[in-house]
Amino acid sequence: MENISIILSDLDGTLFHDDKSISDYSKAMIAETQKKGVLFGVCTSRAGINAIKYLDGLSPDILITNGGGIVTCREKIYSCEFSVEEIRTLIDATFKVFGPDAVLSVDNEFGLYSNSKEELPDKFWEYNDFSDFNEPCMKLCIESLDKEKIEKVVSSIGLDKIDYLPFSDIPWYKLSKKGATKEKAIEALCSHLKISPAQIAAFGDDYNDIGMLKLCGKGIAMKNAIPEVQKIADEVCKSNEADGVADWIKENIL
Repeated sequence: MENISIILSDLDGTLFHDDKSISDYSKAMIAETQKKGVLFGVCTSRAGINAIKYLDGLSPDILITNGGGIVTCREKIYSCEFSVEEIRTLIDATFKVFGPDAVLSVDNEFGLYSNSKEELPDKFWEYNDFSDFNEPCMKLCIESLDKEKIEKVVSSIGLDKIDYLPFSDIPWYKLSKKGATKEKAIEALCSHLKISPAQIAAFGDDYNDIGMLKLCGKGIAMKNAIPEVQKIADEVCKSNEADGVADWIKENIL
């Protein structure tokens, strides 16, 4: 596809196998794509310091992390975060709505924090009870699928100011500023590079990939993607376990 100049891929459920590894085959196909002059980028909800730890053997030209809160293309070109006052208001509202045992996490450019009393899933997370947390953050995640209660938390800042979506594979909601979405990040990237979203092929599998796939010139859903993502995609490739991203690149770019 001669008009594609950038490949963007989500990580979990997309480029990653289920064990969070990236196959040597995928790494090779991505490297060959970069040799042809096509830029490769990661577009993930993971915080940057978390995502980078899993990219052994890959050198992305573009990093869109924290759910779209930060865009790096050689240098940081875009950032959208909750202020200290905003994140404090949301945290306080979470405990008010869900009670003192509410489980939540936040992340920013420098760290990932959770008040979970269970063993944290990644060694990159740091425990915090949020009693005096005072750092700006890219997103807040709450362990709940109760949309009505989530909206009560969101309303503490304003329903029109926050993007809030559930995860499909875990019982959590993600809250971020309206400008901290994958599609907003891609618009900032395109402005910086002076290209059109039509020149981007993007891969995803979950709710927060829908805007990205609809915006880009070629939106590709994984075979393992949720039905809502497959429905809006231009096409469906093989699953993450079958290296669908790499196979699509081999067939359409190389």
